[in-house]
Amino acid sequence: MRVMILAAGYGKRLRPLTDTLPKPLVMMGDAPLLDHTLRRVAGLGVEQVVINVHHLAGRIREHVGDGSAFGVSVVWSDEPVLLETGGGVRQALELLGEAPFLAINGDVAWDLELSGLIAAFDAERMDGLLGLVPVPGAGKGDFVVEPESGRLRRAVPGDAGWIYSGLQMLRPAALMDYPVEPFSLNRFYDDAAAQGRLYGLPLKGFWADIGTPERLETARLEWKNRFAIGAGLAYKD
Repeated sequence: MRVMILAAGYGKRLRPLTDTLPKPLVMMGDAPLLDHTLRRVAGLGVEQVVINVHHLAGRIREHVGDGSAFGVSVVWSDEPVLLETGGGVRQALELLGEAPFLAINGDVAWDLELSGLIAAFDAERMDGLLGLVPVPGAGKGDFVVEPESGRLRRAVPGDAGWIYSGLQMLRPAALMDYPVEPFSLNRFYDDAAAQGRLYGLPLKGFWADIGTPERLETARLEWKNRFAIGAGLAYKD
């Protein structure tokens, strides 16, 4: 299995921090977010990782190198024009091969159990399987899981939904008909849901949004409280 890490975005809501620091290199505990993700991926036995880059691409390339320091081999998908999440994944398909792959947002703080997500993916009936986490506080979330089938639909006000974690399994062939141009994966999700081929699976563990300076500081505090510095992460898939 191959893995794609999405690391091309600007992180605009974290400016001015992200004017000079790519969001995936923001510190979380004793290391940048991207380091934690690469080490977790290596722990899954994955050997090749595709990383897409655009904003401050040189900083990310210099930091990661060929991936050997993290126990993986890294292949780069450069985006001269930012392709957003959907276009970025679509462009990288030629590097990812024909088998289902794990895609991970490079700008989230997480320590989630992934073995169940990987094992549950069924390419015969699924185009996407999204890892889900509970909604913090009051809110409707992103999706609702149909209790019997596991299929997803968009949450509406009044729903007790789930948040998409930024970790997902995808079927490459389901994305091949989309153009290599800027578009959000939300377009793909809506198309797959309409065909009954978008599924979700709640994941156990730690997850935090770092989209704003306030949320970043909260996530750092939660991370510090959960993990002793240098002790490593909880889930060893």
